[in-house]
Amino acid sequence: MDQDHASHLQAALDEAHAEIARLRDQRKDDRRELEALREARDNLHALFHHGPDAIFICSSADRIIDLNHRAADLFGLPRMELMALSPRLDLLRPRGPLDKFEDIRAKLPDGDVLNFNWVAKRPGDGKLFPVEISLAKTIWDRQDAMLVCLRDITQNRRIKNLLRRRRKLLAVILDGTPIATFVIDTEHRVIFWNKACEILTGVPRSECLGKPVDSRIFYPEPSRPVLADLVLTMDRPKIAALYRDKNLSPSAFIPEAFEASDRLAIQGAARSMYFLAARCRDERGEIVGAIETIQDITERTQAEAELRASKRLLTEITANIPGVVYQYQASGEEQGSFTFISEGIWNLFGLPAESTLRKPELFFERVDPEVRKRFSTSLTCSEPPEHPVEFEFSMRRDEGGIRWFKNSSLASRNRDGTVVWNGMLTDITEIKRVESLRADVERMVRHDLKSPLTGIGGLAKVLLREELPDRQREIVSTIYQSAMKLLHMLGHSMALFKMEEGAYELQPEPFDLIRMLHGLHEEFLPSAIARSLEFVYLLDGNPLPWDDRYMLSGEAILLESLFANLIQNAVDAAPEGTRITIAVRSPKNNGSDRHQGSLRGAMHEIDIHNFGAIPEDIRDHFFDRYVTYGKEHGSGIGTYSAMLIAKTHGGTIRFTTSEAEGTHLVVSLPRRHPA
Repeated sequence: MDQDHASHLQAALDEAHAEIARLRDQRKDDRRELEALREARDNLHALFHHGPDAIFICSSADRIIDLNHRAADLFGLPRMELMALSPRLDLLRPRGPLDKFEDIRAKLPDGDVLNFNWVAKRPGDGKLFPVEISLAKTIWDRQDAMLVCLRDITQNRRIKNLLRRRRKLLAVILDGTPIATFVIDTEHRVIFWNKACEILTGVPRSECLGKPVDSRIFYPEPSRPVLADLVLTMDRPKIAALYRDKNLSPSAFIPEAFEASDRLAIQGAARSMYFLAARCRDERGEIVGAIETIQDITERTQAEAELRASKRLLTEITANIPGVVYQYQASGEEQGSFTFISEGIWNLFGLPAESTLRKPELFFERVDPEVRKRFSTSLTCSEPPEHPVEFEFSMRRDEGGIRWFKNSSLASRNRDGTVVWNGMLTDITEIKRVESLRADVERMVRHDLKSPLTGIGGLAKVLLREELPDRQREIVSTIYQSAMKLLHMLGHSMALFKMEEGAYELQPEPFDLIRMLHGLHEEFLPSAIARSLEFVYLLDGNPLPWDDRYMLSGEAILLESLFANLIQNAVDAAPEGTRITIAVRSPKNNGSDRHQGSLRGAMHEIDIHNFGAIPEDIRDHFFDRYVTYGKEHGSGIGTYSAMLIAKTHGGTIRFTTSEAEGTHLVVSLPRRHPA
């Protein structure tokens, strides 16, 4: 029995130890559970008080049981003051969903959340602001309660309103643009089809919105993707397959965009179209759709084709013109480029036209620095002249000798203000050679003729000293006068040559203009009488007295030749039975002092008028050499030599002419000869 008792006792003891161990483990579990509960409570407290939304715990009687810190901040009142208020009556605008708070609480299923928007108000200042409200049933402090969350959505509402206005503005802009535009979403459905797209395609937007783009609007195939569809998925192989021969290229300015052009039949008419499609992404970079613009470029394509044809024709024509035809666009000081240059530049300078277009300095490097400076000065002027600009220049040949060229160009101004020169370079080497040869021949003729004529005149003069019969004396006198006249003509010719060369040295002396005019009057009077012409002479508006004096300074022989040529022109041009008026105006009576500003600049004017008109064909070249009209024996040298003589004396000749008023040739001579 003792052994059995000991066994039972031991067993009871083991059982007691096991129970003690179990109780110890249970206490440890309870402690861990308590700690977990405390941690959950702390987390709940942190979430409750530090969450972004205002939270109220309300009883069934619409009384606030608890609230978090955000609620106090949102409504601008201390916690205890808020606890004394009614959420429905004091914190929200009246006649809202919470007016039936009890019904909502009763009908809201457990676990469900009721969301709606309303307007809250701050009790302190009465300010209203939009809020999003969430309602849910809960248990708080062992009693039924309602969890009321309020989120201030003022900023969200402002952003949404701004976004809505911007979307509306974007729609107005897209609808008002003259470029046909449509937009598809990620499901390839049309979400925008502007007015220009309706006009271009003839398809109203009501038939397009919410549907994929009907490719039959643009293509004959019954179903195929348009460029916007392919760009949306960025199906590059298919883009290349469908648009390889349609001038396809990635856009140089828009990322994830392609552009192409094609000849399409739209609304039954063949048109050249240009289209560009690009992906659309939101602010997060997510793809939200694609946009495509379509432009009718038929007229532009035709214009480009015509321009290419015109350029080809221009190249062909100018290739057969001797010389270089060019267009040069100035873009700044000593800067510019050729926009066109003919193939003749190869013949004249050994330069390919295409290379010279790309690098204009290839041409300018060929010419001497002084010539290059003249080109630069004329081509880059800020104010282009109205008249053509011409100058000559020379270049040494590689094989020796000199080659002469002439540049003639006329400027115009583009709408953007740039100056464009249209010009021509010609080789005048042969012309220069002929002119030099002619000058040499003229010098030889003058020199060779002058010596024998001097001898003839001298011998005739010796014979006139002898006793001769009247008939012989008349013949010898004629020989002498003819020789002297020829010598005078040769001397005059040599003087004109020197004037042309700019080498003539003027030797002015005082002479009487009235005496000179009287002599010319006697000379031309027989011709005037033969044609029933009347001479009238005026001095400052009054009849000119032959016994008066009017002194000028100059070479009388040259000036007599000048007036003789002009009076001869007047006699030849005046209609029979009319009047030729020669009017002398002194500087004090012709207004030149006012214009010139000094006595040295004052001018005498001799106005030779007749009632004939200069023919239109020669008006622009009236003073050029060898220009004549309707004169059987005219040489065309008279007005040319008159202009040279006037310039040599520091004066000018100008004219006015019309059928009604006749012709005025006005010679202006300075009061004093040039120093």
